[in-house]
Amino acid sequence: MMKDLAGALLLLLVAAGYYGLAGDINPSALDDAVGAAGIPRIYAVLGAAMGLAMAVKSAAAWSLGRAAPRLADLEGRRLLKAAAMLGIGAAYLAAVTFLGYPLALAGVMAAAALYQGEPARWRLAAIAAGGGAAFWIFFDGALGLDMPAGLWPALWGG
Repeated sequence: MMKDLAGALLLLLVAAGYYGLAGDINPSALDDAVGAAGIPRIYAVLGAAMGLAMAVKSAAAWSLGRAAPRLADLEGRRLLKAAAMLGIGAAYLAAVTFLGYPLALAGVMAAAALYQGEPARWRLAAIAAGGGAAFWIFFDGALGLDMPAGLWPALWGG
């Protein structure tokens, strides 16, 4: 019960900080009716709503004199799974400037799929490589966003 309440308060603080940081996003010439800060603000409001719901649930359980039943072992495994996925994301962030966006993204796709139980086969490698290439073409080619190229231009003499 106290962990739920602490988590709710932490989520509310993160949502408030996220909302505040979203306000610092500069307007862009590409802004629409929502604006560049619109989606981050929506995420912050949704996070605050989840935090409030967690706080109400925790307070209701406390006032009724019973905490929600927990399976400590299951909760620990969920935490480890979340930490492993966070580790895959951190590895991507560490590697993307060196390897380049398409290769690092393909690695994340393959690592996440393998971690979730997908067998290591040629099909997984093809999907990961195709996904990395497709996102590269979309973001760098079609949208004109400069995605990290990594070591590849130096190998080609660029």
